[in-house]
Amino acid sequence: MGRLIFLSPIAGLVAGAIGGAMVLLLYMLRLRRRPLQVSSTLLWSRAVKDLEGNIPWQRLSPSLLLLLHLLVVLLLALAIARPVADDALGINDRVYLVLDTSASMSGTVDGETGFDRARRRAIERVQLLFDSGRSARVSVIEAGSEPRVVLSGSTERGRLIGAINGLEPTDEPGEIAPAIELIETLHEARRGGDGEEGSEPGETVDGEALVWVYTDGGPIDRDTLAMRGGGGVTVPVFDGDEPPRNMGIVAVGARRDRVDPILCRVFVRIERSESGPRAGIVRVMAEDQVIASSAVSFGDDADSVTRTFEIRLPMAALLRLELGAEDALESDNRAWVSVPDPSPVRVSVVAPDAVADPLLVDMLSVITRTGVPVLGVNEPIGDADLVVYDRVSPSVLPGVPTIGFGGVVPGAGSVLDDPGPRRRMISWDRADPLLQEAGVGAVSYQRSVELDTVEARVLASDREGAVIAEYARAGNRHVRVAFALHDSNWPVQYGLTVFLVNAIEQLLPGAGGEGTVYRTGEVIELPGPEGSPVAVGPFAQVGERTIPGAGGARIGVSVLNAEETAMRTRSAIPIGSGRVDASGDFTGGGRRELWRWFTLAAIVLIAMEWFVYARKVRIA
Repeated sequence: MGRLIFLSPIAGLVAGAIGGAMVLLLYMLRLRRRPLQVSSTLLWSRAVKDLEGNIPWQRLSPSLLLLLHLLVVLLLALAIARPVADDALGINDRVYLVLDTSASMSGTVDGETGFDRARRRAIERVQLLFDSGRSARVSVIEAGSEPRVVLSGSTERGRLIGAINGLEPTDEPGEIAPAIELIETLHEARRGGDGEEGSEPGETVDGEALVWVYTDGGPIDRDTLAMRGGGGVTVPVFDGDEPPRNMGIVAVGARRDRVDPILCRVFVRIERSESGPRAGIVRVMAEDQVIASSAVSFGDDADSVTRTFEIRLPMAALLRLELGAEDALESDNRAWVSVPDPSPVRVSVVAPDAVADPLLVDMLSVITRTGVPVLGVNEPIGDADLVVYDRVSPSVLPGVPTIGFGGVVPGAGSVLDDPGPRRRMISWDRADPLLQEAGVGAVSYQRSVELDTVEARVLASDREGAVIAEYARAGNRHVRVAFALHDSNWPVQYGLTVFLVNAIEQLLPGAGGEGTVYRTGEVIELPGPEGSPVAVGPFAQVGERTIPGAGGARIGVSVLNAEETAMRTRSAIPIGSGRVDASGDFTGGGRRELWRWFTLAAIVLIAMEWFVYARKVRIA
């Protein structure tokens, strides 16, 4: 049911006080004499008594007419106070204000960012809720790469405004749907009696969730957003404006040449928004020095262009690419790529009696561009970056990644006494980076070991179990193949070379000369000082950073998101039950102004009083 609230209570109180005082004053000062005809002077005493009634400040005598006039004043004062029947926001409804903090919200139009507009409009919504007399419970949700509850179920205007002002836009990609799912979860929990700020233990919520989402609309790819237990609307921050003009870097990469490792090719792709600029310049920089540059221009129907730079880098480098253009978003005009050192990978092979499969040694020498030493079982591995075991099961793993053929890692398998018949693999993960283009489906072999899969990631298997598996020990990855190379036809197929290249590049990031790119919103793993990986991030802002836990490594974090660069805008989108329309107002009832009815009642009373008075005069 609706409730009666007053939008201007102070004005109504002032009007009532003034009107009531004036009525009382008039009754205290009004003349009470009326014409009298007397037949004798003996009746003059009554006329004298009537004359005394004209003396001001006489004591009021209650009368029906006085009460009627006071009632008229009361009705007019109530009308001035603007009474409203509000059945839009129920007493148990909960309000959720969602602010999009994704990278595109930092875009500037007419000197104001989209997030500044979102923050201002969200504060206006809070002011409206409280100024209208509603005692709403309002929650503030941040919708970035992951939704986050900033303030839950608050009834304090100041705290809500402070929470909204405390939010800042990020350089991360964002989504709205996870924020809606979070609201559904929170509202269901409150229906079950879970507490929130200011609620009593065990208090349940039987109202609906009312949602306002302040966004540019870019993260939304549908015309409606489904929601259980409530409804709302998105509030577009760029609605009615010209679409933001933007151009940005959406992809970057680098790779050293296999024949000439000092030669590095840097790739960059640039895209523009629908009305973005059509020309700019991209620069490749190292240590704030420009080492290459190229002009960028878009054709009539082109929204994407690519550039490739060939640069000679004799050492590892953190390259920064900068796009020079006047556009709406600054964060996507920079991107970073870490290029590894051109030094060859140091690989050692361990085999019984230091005699390894000659094809294996030759392939590794070609891949690493250097000689590959073959060691005996008990010989030290030296300063190798990677160890390949040929028919050897070491008792202790080295502190570097390993690959093994016909052997097992300690405690994770056993050597077979009888290799058994030849067989083929029946299942493998084609999408795994280790097996891509490795042609394992054409390999026939005789098993020489049985791999334990309790702590393993199985990549390929046959009827007897795992054939290729990966183990993680002490921060390093170890790959094992359940047969020796000389017991299979793999060495005479191109797939073995591809498998070794994949394994080296996956076990030793950067070993293939490929640059590394890091993005905002993702957890980054870097090699630690003792070989164990160090996890950092996620980072919300673009820029260069030094990671102390990873030996002081310098990295660059970029946006690289085509959706954020496109800065697509959407008009208002309904959410759930649609209790809020595109203008942000309630549907299905809402506020009903009642001041007209109070004014009409006052007019009716005045008309009735006048009619009665006129009738008495006519009779007299």
